[in-house]
Amino acid sequence: MQEGATSGVEARHARNGRGSMTPNIAILAGESSGDGFGARLAAELHRAVPELRLWGLGGDRMRRAGVDVIEDIHGWAAIGIVESLRVAPRLRFRVLPKLQRAIGERRPSVVIPIDFGAFNVPVARWCKSRGHRVLYFLPPGSWRRSGPPPYGLAAATDAIATQFPWSEERLRQAGANATFVGHPLLDIVRPTEERDRFIESIGLDHHMPIVALLPGSRRAELTHTSPALADAARMMTARLPGLQFVTALAGSGASSNPGWTPEPLQALAEAAGHGHPRVAIVRGRTHDALAHADAAVVCSGTATLEAAILGVPMVIIYRGSRLMRIEYALRRVSRIEHIGLPNIIANRRIMPELVADAATPEAIAEHTMRYLLDKEAAVAARRDLEHVRLSLGEPGACRRAADMALQLAGLAGAPVTQGHAQANVGSGAAAGSLL
Repeated sequence: MQEGATSGVEARHARNGRGSMTPNIAILAGESSGDGFGARLAAELHRAVPELRLWGLGGDRMRRAGVDVIEDIHGWAAIGIVESLRVAPRLRFRVLPKLQRAIGERRPSVVIPIDFGAFNVPVARWCKSRGHRVLYFLPPGSWRRSGPPPYGLAAATDAIATQFPWSEERLRQAGANATFVGHPLLDIVRPTEERDRFIESIGLDHHMPIVALLPGSRRAELTHTSPALADAARMMTARLPGLQFVTALAGSGASSNPGWTPEPLQALAEAAGHGHPRVAIVRGRTHDALAHADAAVVCSGTATLEAAILGVPMVIIYRGSRLMRIEYALRRVSRIEHIGLPNIIANRRIMPELVADAATPEAIAEHTMRYLLDKEAAVAARRDLEHVRLSLGEPGACRRAADMALQLAGLAGAPVTQGHAQANVGSGAAAGSLL
């Protein structure tokens, strides 16, 4: 069978779409966070309709949740134009045709794109033009508070489940059937171990302060961020002897570089003692590392929102290649005020941001030490982060999105309608994207 051709199983699924005995729903993730959210969404869909067939684009977590993954998204993640050029040909000439054939043959009752707008929005338009129902979960650009909503999602969707209250309002004004369902991270982000037990398990001292280091999950992030983090750790240890660090790397199912530890961080951990920082490296235990740290240095991305939910004061950093730094400078001049999700959600700078040439080891160390040495600064930071958490609504976002999908598929009560009642979150949550 040629690559991209659909199997006999896929062809039989064409008879299991709308108007058939066993409906099917397509879930389309494009990066690690979407794979996690897609897995939780799949679990909620199967909880409501156990016989429902789920398939789509995803990774290990969606696969474990019972989704028939027809194309693995490993290695798709990209930031900015420079990285996007690397993955675009594969998506355009291999993945897209295969997905379109599968949609045509399986005829899903509903197609659910998750974020990943550069790929998923054109797919949503294509599906809508061919009569497929589309529920967009976590729409791209939903973090923006001003200007018209990007991508023209109103014409490409039947319904949108968005994670921010202001996004619902902006999308409705643009003519979309949008509902604020809350942020799905609220169902996911929590520690799994008590503090003393976790710290003992990684070989650190629970009596001494701990800084969590999160260098990112993409190889480019790890490569460019790790040297600065290692140097900053040495500087902080010189100022506060006994300070400890836990470096949290993504687990094998959530990283584009499973099992790989950047050399600067590995060397830092191996040199522990005799005046060198005491460092533990953990993989797949990010929430524990953040929850039990006194402060954190976090690469810009979803992890900054995870840190906010857990209430850990942080310094947000981003370092990239020279070309990426140039791109950032051009974008910043044009329209970007904040890059960190906690600051975007709060609509002001509540956590320090150090980007590109500003993310020096000296600056990272200086801002992080403020949380460790100034109790009032740490308390104020935690208070600001609590306001951010409250603005995300209530837990249950994936359940609400699943209810919307089942209504579109004709497998639940009343049809999808506009209004806040469906989300059962209410707009009273404090409103101060991306995931």
